[in-house]
Amino acid sequence: MKSRTPRGTRRSWRGFTLIELMIVVAVVAILVALAMPNYTHWVRKARRGDAQELLMNWANMQEIWRATHSTYAANAAPPAGIPVPTHDWYTFTIDNVTANSYTLTATPTGEQAKDTEHGLACTPLVMDQDYTKSPISCW
Repeated sequence: MKSRTPRGTRRSWRGFTLIELMIVVAVVAILVALAMPNYTHWVRKARRGDAQELLMNWANMQEIWRATHSTYAANAAPPAGIPVPTHDWYTFTIDNVTANSYTLTATPTGEQAKDTEHGLACTPLVMDQDYTKSPISCW
């Protein structure tokens, strides 16, 4: 059997008021505003880590190449050389290739160009045949 509401009384449908919803929206907006810069910093740092890994792999391939040839490999596709790495946020180049040296560079593109660490710009990432890296604060 259904229970009935006595006449003259109302059922109370309690919900959220507009003010309560606006307060929640304001709190969420403040949290997002505080979290967003930190989030973008970590995204850029992760992309930089990807580029560093590609540079290290490229340098290792250069050493393997030099072990079987008399010089480091310039920009050439296999079998005449080593392929240049590709990445969505970095452009890779190799310069100053000689029998004894080379310089690998990862130049950021787009939003990644704003990458910093401890207030210093992390552009571009550079590494040579001795695994000397710069800027040092970004490695």
